[in-house]
Amino acid sequence: MEKPKQLSYIDQLCLLKLRGITGINIQISGMNNSKSGIKKRKELDKNIHTIKSISYYELKRYAYPFYDENTNKYKGLDFSGLIARYYRDKKLRQEILHAIEDIEVALNTSIAYVLGEKTGAFGYLDFPKWCQVNSRNKFLKNTRMDQFVIEQERLKFLSNLQYKVKKSSMLDIKRYISNNTQIFPPVWLMVNVLTLGDSIHIIKLMSKRNRESVANNFNCSVKELISWFECLNLIRNICCHNGNLIDFELRTAPIVPERFKDNLFSIDDRFTKRIAIVIAIIITIMNSINSKYYFGRLRKSINKFVNKDDYEAVRYGFKDRQAMMDLFN
Repeated sequence: MEKPKQLSYIDQLCLLKLRGITGINIQISGMNNSKSGIKKRKELDKNIHTIKSISYYELKRYAYPFYDENTNKYKGLDFSGLIARYYRDKKLRQEILHAIEDIEVALNTSIAYVLGEKTGAFGYLDFPKWCQVNSRNKFLKNTRMDQFVIEQERLKFLSNLQYKVKKSSMLDIKRYISNNTQIFPPVWLMVNVLTLGDSIHIIKLMSKRNRESVANNFNCSVKELISWFECLNLIRNICCHNGNLIDFELRTAPIVPERFKDNLFSIDDRFTKRIAIVIAIIITIMNSINSKYYFGRLRKSINKFVNKDDYEAVRYGFKDRQAMMDLFN
């Protein structure tokens, strides 16, 4: 079997051109010192620099929605449009991540308050004080929460927490550890080392009353809270790892915020799994945290992908373009 060879940057441009992407001039011959020749050379150099800094396969991800299986080519896409999609998605990821980070802080603050108020500064270390006990937990694959399962969860959590506290760069945690013999910080410091996935798991472990206390802070049900935050955790990971967000489709549909059902595309009561529902969830949660949060930059970012007609709006999960704009109002 012949080993794959590294393509030169100009060969990568050629491959995109052969696949139907327009606006790529690779005719080196004839690029003389005339004005048109110099212009062509500059354009080629610019395209080579672009594919050198972004990479062929990274750009290819943003071309897939234009792929035609019948012709094995991309249709209706030029190179400048492909580059624009890449940078527009980068801007969209930044705005989405900015909102999710604020939401994550609010969630951890709520967890710290609920656990701190009911069990004290270090009561979170004693899992039976705040966990669901002696019943099946529907949020953890219907696991029966007996003393063995709870102890297993406690040991796993504390082992993970010990490592995170030790590696934390947070000044307050460093000072606390250096001034105390206790290796675990109080709950209001502890939550600052959690990942969003850790925080969601804590909510799943909580007793029914504790879960409801957290959910009430976001004006939603427990089921909605977990569904929405699991969705945002996935989206957060895509944003942090430079994934293609605009073309991403969720495998499992989260609960649709009741307020925005008329803004989202649906067929037979099956709602979209595209970026529109993610934005609807972010707006819903953020309105319970900060009703004056500025969504202007996020609105502009998504609007860059949507033309004046409704086709693009539907592609990304909105009912139509006007419904998309109304989502932010």
